[in-house]
Amino acid sequence: MKLRFIFLGKKKIQSYDLLMNKYLKRLNSFVKSDFIFLNEKNNLKLEDKIFSLIKSRDCLVVLDERGIRMSSYKYSVFLNKVLSESNTIFLLIGASYGVPKDIVKKSNFIISLSEMTLPHLIARLLLVEQTYRSLTILNNHPYHHE
Repeated sequence: MKLRFIFLGKKKIQSYDLLMNKYLKRLNSFVKSDFIFLNEKNNLKLEDKIFSLIKSRDCLVVLDERGIRMSSYKYSVFLNKVLSESNTIFLLIGASYGVPKDIVKKSNFIISLSEMTLPHLIARLLLVEQTYRSLTILNNHPYHHE
């Protein structure tokens, strides 16, 4: 089992790097995880790059404000189910203009972090933190408080 975060757009901003890497390190104590940064302007090339990473028993989850909304607890249940059924989960966040529609259509799931439109850098950090939180819920770790 593996978690791979695909982030479209500019690679990183140093102030976000520290926090994202902190959560990535914590995530790796539960499941092997990494970040993939793709800054491709051509949608067809971008689609090819993304789908060349994904194998038959993998799962692509796209984040979009119109996706399914869930609490931290429901997200942990979702992750647990998908992790048990997949070799690798790819969690994809778009750049400033979101994820190209053709990629969204081919995804296995579309989820939302909020009804609000979030800057993609904040969405990245929020997704990584919520994924860590969900794994702590599943593992009865004291990070999450009800």
